[in-house]
Amino acid sequence: MVFLAGFLYFGMQPQTVEANSSLILEAPTISLTSPIRVIELNDDYTLTSPDRITGLYKAATNNTFLIGHSTTIFSNLKNLKIGDRLTLDNKNYVIKTYKIQKKSEISMSKVLEAKLVPTLTLMTCHGDKISGHDYTERIIITAELEN
Repeated sequence: MVFLAGFLYFGMQPQTVEANSSLILEAPTISLTSPIRVIELNDDYTLTSPDRITGLYKAATNNTFLIGHSTTIFSNLKNLKIGDRLTLDNKNYVIKTYKIQKKSEISMSKVLEAKLVPTLTLMTCHGDKISGHDYTERIIITAELEN
């Protein structure tokens, strides 16, 4: 529960860092090309989103979790639609779900759980600004590896 509470508050706080991998996330329909910073849990079980690039966290088997700020790198994420394609590490993924959820109703254990097929899970802030870099909602998108 500490992870959940901490992530929901601190998880989207900015951190100015550079990419630490050769991975690139692409979403052609919204002209997104982003370097990747592989991130780990902080000592307090939170994740810190990089400021202007995408953060990647290996959440569980077949679930790669990607976070970015809605005011910077993920500013157009809201324009993606089911069926749009994403590319990561030269692999193509197709968006299967697009949800806008109240922050208070998100089960991070469900978001980060293992998947049956290789899946990208993208999340960014949405809704009304509460304070600083915190908003009332999150956009959560899942995309499955294309056969």
